[in-house]
Amino acid sequence: MNTAHPDLAPALISAPFGNYVRPEGATATLGTFTAANRPGRLWRVLKTVRYYPRLRAWVNKIGLRNPGIGWLEERVAAGDEDVSRCAVSVHGFVDDDWSVLLDAIARITPAAVELNMSCPNIGEIHWPDDIFERAVATDVPVIVKIPPVRYDAMVAQALEAGIRTFHCCNTLPVAAGGLSGQPLKPVSLGVIAGLHERYDTQLGADGLKIIGGGGIRTVDDVDEYARVGVQHIALGTITMNPIVLLSHARLRPLIARATEHFSRQPAAVSP
Repeated sequence: MNTAHPDLAPALISAPFGNYVRPEGATATLGTFTAANRPGRLWRVLKTVRYYPRLRAWVNKIGLRNPGIGWLEERVAAGDEDVSRCAVSVHGFVDDDWSVLLDAIARITPAAVELNMSCPNIGEIHWPDDIFERAVATDVPVIVKIPPVRYDAMVAQALEAGIRTFHCCNTLPVAAGGLSGQPLKPVSLGVIAGLHERYDTQLGADGLKIIGGGGIRTVDDVDEYARVGVQHIALGTITMNPIVLLSHARLRPLIARATEHFSRQPAAVSP
């Protein structure tokens, strides 16, 4: 049986949805936070979101609008936010940004830090050569959220630094922004299968810890991700419904099925 990372629930709520939707039995991912505040009026941000019913797909161009990692750190210090059971997603635009972000992560010690290396709405992703070693040095378990394309070098460098947990995948880059929902599912499944094919023999029993996400709407979707060898699922665009803010009924069967598939063990895993 696949086993989940002991610091994370079998089901996660992806950023930015974890800021607002925190169902029982799931790990919320807060963020994505940047080093500085990236303001944007909510109504203007929401105007970038489009739903395409025939494709069962969402396209957004939100672009990491957030109040900055300092805002979160202040809330934690004031006792207004408990991140001990949350993952925190971060993205740095330049080397100094990553230093600010990782220093803050080391101070607030969330359940995990997710390095968002793949948002299609902010242009080409650059990262310092030692970013993964620096993330591991925080002593907070590290997740690398990879893009659905051109991820080979990123994964290889992260593995060399000792990271084993990957979130597959971020949204597909399209002309109008980042595409998520049903069309992302076959892409994510293919990426996950490819990672196992390439690295399972090399990594042995320690193996990869994969968070699979994209187009999960039913328990059958959860089963399909389980079959390709994930240890967690991530729920994202299914939460883009005002009803979910009031009731988590739509999410409970998915969380329950993930819990059936992925039992957690107390043994520690490398960050």
